[in-house]
Amino acid sequence: MTQLGAPTSSQKTHGATLGFVAPLPAAGIGTTAATATTPTGTSAGQILASGILAKDNAETRLVEVFSLIEKGDLQKALAHADALTRDQPNFHLAHLVRADLLKLRYQPNALVDGPVTDQTQAASTRLAALRTETQVRLAALRERPPEGHVPHQFLALAPQSRHAIAVDASRSRLYLFENLERNTSTGGSPATPSLRLIGDFFISVGKSGINKRLEGDGRTPLGAYYITSVRDKKSLPDFYGAGALPINYPNAFDVQRGRTGSGIWLHGSPPQQYVRAPLASDGCVVLSNPDMDSLLSLVAPRTTPVVIAERLQWVPADVLKQDAVSFTEVLASWQRARSQAQPEEFAQLFDRAAMTKTGLSTRQSGVELLAHPNAQLGVANVSLLKWQDPNDSMVATFEETVAGRPTGVVRRQYWTQHTEGWRLLQDTVISGAPHASLKRPAAPPPTFAENGGASPATADSVAVAVTNTRTNVHPTAVQAKQQVQQAVSAWARAWSQKNMTQYLGAYAPSFAPPGGLSRKAWEQERHARIVSKTSITVSLSKMTVQIDDNTATVSFIQSYKADQLAVSSRKTLKMVKRGDKWLIAQESVGGR
Repeated sequence: MTQLGAPTSSQKTHGATLGFVAPLPAAGIGTTAATATTPTGTSAGQILASGILAKDNAETRLVEVFSLIEKGDLQKALAHADALTRDQPNFHLAHLVRADLLKLRYQPNALVDGPVTDQTQAASTRLAALRTETQVRLAALRERPPEGHVPHQFLALAPQSRHAIAVDASRSRLYLFENLERNTSTGGSPATPSLRLIGDFFISVGKSGINKRLEGDGRTPLGAYYITSVRDKKSLPDFYGAGALPINYPNAFDVQRGRTGSGIWLHGSPPQQYVRAPLASDGCVVLSNPDMDSLLSLVAPRTTPVVIAERLQWVPADVLKQDAVSFTEVLASWQRARSQAQPEEFAQLFDRAAMTKTGLSTRQSGVELLAHPNAQLGVANVSLLKWQDPNDSMVATFEETVAGRPTGVVRRQYWTQHTEGWRLLQDTVISGAPHASLKRPAAPPPTFAENGGASPATADSVAVAVTNTRTNVHPTAVQAKQQVQQAVSAWARAWSQKNMTQYLGAYAPSFAPPGGLSRKAWEQERHARIVSKTSITVSLSKMTVQIDDNTATVSFIQSYKADQLAVSSRKTLKMVKRGDKWLIAQESVGGR
């Protein structure tokens, strides 16, 4: 067996070794017992014969050149390298291979991997990067994922996630999987991951490496994410090549850890490069444009998970089953607690310390998530992504059920494990809108003494819920103000959760958009602006409510945070009652 990287007899005859196939470390790059399924001596010819490479793509053609070099057929190798560089003029590594072959042909006694003749440091650095790229590519091709194994982060994937992506930074490799699970689950039991590897691509990560912590540090984040949108190349500068797939960095775990930055994408390469060096981006994951086209043609936003790891750990899929079942019961218990637990008990399921520290607590209230006592809530179609940083964490996506029937509401939650058990860090509705009938009824309205004042037992609650309470206030007025406050809070919560159905539904048909926009144009503008944000937090304080029959004026301080923007201002809403709902008819910044 010829070891790829060792000089062949023909090469030795010429008195030179080819610099681009310099020997790899004895154990390969990033080899582990779980992943080293082929010996490091695997030849290029054996890699080709294995059938793991796609037909006629640039990487396969480069390995064909290496295979011809192994056989000592340098003339044919040069002809193949000529054809490759002609077809892919921006594939810099292929040009280096061709240059080494030419130099060996015309200077047979020269050591190609000797001193760099170019006097500039930049050229020397570039050559070193290209040789590193060769070694990384070949190591990844030798160390194939074991058959029937999956990255251990993919605990469960629902049928809605048609594809999944895993990035192994140590191998500069992106693995694309097809999810073969097609049975929709209504019983809540997660399916064992059934993933088929359909793509295996060379990638570049941050020029400063991985484990992003700060804005502008040139590092690629590590974690479990989801693709948020698809960016067509027509809407992007040429720098991003074939297009882009943004991910939701920073997620709740990143925010909890104080990590900053945004705009982490999977994207293509600039026109002048076929692909970038292993460490070259500002933090994004960069592919060649043909490989990026493959991703763009398959993956879908919001349902495609992206795991980025320093080194992937591959395990048999059925090993993950028990952990998936155990955590699904955590989700089911949380759903039951929404309808059965008292507010104080329900609050114990939240990671309050972390939420308060990061500001995530303003995005939701445990009381607001409480459901009607008669509701039989459950889970279906569960996806689970496990992460450890440093404690076990879980990204859970599931469809909500009532009495075993899906409601169309899909939630995504971030959980952390503590000594006392799993605690919820963030809950977000990513599609659908919870039905009003599921909401837990408000506490009974306060009772009033015959003299018009509130009874002593309820005076404090009236002061909190109603502004400017006075004698002889009828209970229905108190209820109306509570309903207005609840409507405004629901509007702010939908905005924070980027739940566009509920957010736009908070506006009355008579609402007049600012700037003379049509209602349709205004809704499109709001949708594009809100959904494009990585995260949004809208919190309200110092709210006052004045009601006049079926209209209301609401004034409050609005604190808005989105990505790197944070502003606070006073806002006034004019509300109208339509049926049993209070809707926004007018909004303005300022007011009393």
